[in-house]
Amino acid sequence: MTMIPFRSVGRSETGLVRSQNEDSMLLDDGSGLWLVFDGMGGHQNGATASRMAAHAFAAAQLPDGFDAAIEAFASTIHLANAAIAAEAEANGGGTMGTTAVGVILRGREFAVGWVGDSRAYILRRGGLFQLTVDHTHVQDLIDEGILTDADAIGHPMSHVLTRALGVAPEVQVDIIKDELEPGDRFLLCSDGLSGPVSDVEIRDVMQGEHLQAAVDALIERAYAKGAPDNVTAIVIEIGAF
Repeated sequence: MTMIPFRSVGRSETGLVRSQNEDSMLLDDGSGLWLVFDGMGGHQNGATASRMAAHAFAAAQLPDGFDAAIEAFASTIHLANAAIAAEAEANGGGTMGTTAVGVILRGREFAVGWVGDSRAYILRRGGLFQLTVDHTHVQDLIDEGILTDADAIGHPMSHVLTRALGVAPEVQVDIIKDELEPGDRFLLCSDGLSGPVSDVEIRDVMQGEHLQAAVDALIERAYAKGAPDNVTAIVIEIGAF
């Protein structure tokens, strides 16, 4: 497998309101895989679910081939879903789940896979584009034409998920794939970042020169807006090729 040059940086914080960080992240530069998970179901349940998903991917060892890696990604989602559901059942059947969003790099191609409302963005040629579509009740209402994007901002049901790992016997993972361009920057984040921080702010910060400074600035923006949830961000920059 020929890897295009890249750099990646990630950071996860508890925020100003939550007592525990229920987010998890995985940065695996060696296999070209990065993921963010946002746990749900209460303090310990959410943290357990997101960490179980992260551990499942850390042990997965995705193949070198692009299509094979995508298939293995989806299989790992299903394995993690089953493991989290079993753990919830063993602990009395309470809610235990997590979102998942990941980027796979293989040669000059990339794939993004996700379940839930954690997001992937790409900064390309100065423009910021959201690659994922939230699996939320509010997004469904937007898709049906009942709500506009403006109506959705601050909507009281904005955090009601329609998909998550661990809450049902089966889960559907959405996957898109495309080709890289030199200078692309990807952002993976939990809704603790994409909720309070606007796309315009994200774009402006993502254009900064240094990756660590960009990640830190994104987290700081969320804190400046009150950081009502855990905040996690991974930025991956594609080099020249």
